[in-house]
Amino acid sequence: MVDYFPVLERAVAALNPNTKEARRVLYDRARRALVDGLRAGDPTLSDTDLKTQSSALEAAIRRVEEGVSPVFERPASPPVQPAPRVAPQSAQRAAQPAPQPVPQPPPVHLEELGSAPADEGYGDRPPLADERKPWRIIAASLAGLAVLLVGVGAYTFWPGKSASTPPTQRGSAAKRADPDAAGAAPYVYLRQPVYFRTTHPVGTIVVDKQQSFLYVVRPSVSALRYGIGVGPECVTSAGLYQIVRKEEWPGFKALAGRSATDDERAKNPFGARALYLDKEARVHGTNTPASIGRPSSLGCFRLANDDVIHLYERAPVDTRVVVIN
Repeated sequence: MVDYFPVLERAVAALNPNTKEARRVLYDRARRALVDGLRAGDPTLSDTDLKTQSSALEAAIRRVEEGVSPVFERPASPPVQPAPRVAPQSAQRAAQPAPQPVPQPPPVHLEELGSAPADEGYGDRPPLADERKPWRIIAASLAGLAVLLVGVGAYTFWPGKSASTPPTQRGSAAKRADPDAAGAAPYVYLRQPVYFRTTHPVGTIVVDKQQSFLYVVRPSVSALRYGIGVGPECVTSAGLYQIVRKEEWPGFKALAGRSATDDERAKNPFGARALYLDKEARVHGTNTPASIGRPSSLGCFRLANDDVIHLYERAPVDTRVVVIN
């Protein structure tokens, strides 16, 4: 969980004037920056994670308020009293009272207020360009921390990450020129929940060939996104389709007289599962996950084997499929 206290503490120290109203405006901007940053991330955090980050921000705000010194609360200037009527000099000398000491406001030390100039006014006025910098700094810091948290959470906890493939192999596979080379799918094409606005009903499969993504529409303006590769069989495919049948280990033929081994099945170029669409299109797996996200030399809409198994178990026959260019 991110510690927002140091960022808020620096921003509050830079306020001038530093009043309760000014701090309230700062906290409101921090809340909006946090929510906007988390929702704009890809992938989007769940409501539970969003509430957790918001609670952390509120706790940091309370800590800052508890540590604010009374010297930050600058009193308003005393009201101007009307000038007394001028009497004749002789009457003034007779009625002149003894001079009274003028009360002085408590001293304000610059080292306690940061770098604010001593002759700065305390009245309400629009902030200058230099005074708006703390807002930009805290907004950028919160947005950066939120995006970093989203990326770490997605890589660590969300499904679709191949734990059996070392990072060095994944990196080298992505650099190979052959689109069908062995290795893991690029990180951006791992299966993950995303924000998705569409008019298609829940359960619809949307295939975006240009972006190399397959979406399964879910409630609450969201979808489950899979990375795909587009083979030569479906380069021109577009429109409305429907799943007509499903098959395990499509096109695989075991050796005569004995069952196939796992190693033999792993060599199947059409992967572990296939979902056949009408109009001679299909969604199937692949034994070359590094080709996900790029044009392929074989097949139709290709998913990594763990993704196509995941989709196979959740997409029944007659599911609506929309293919867009």
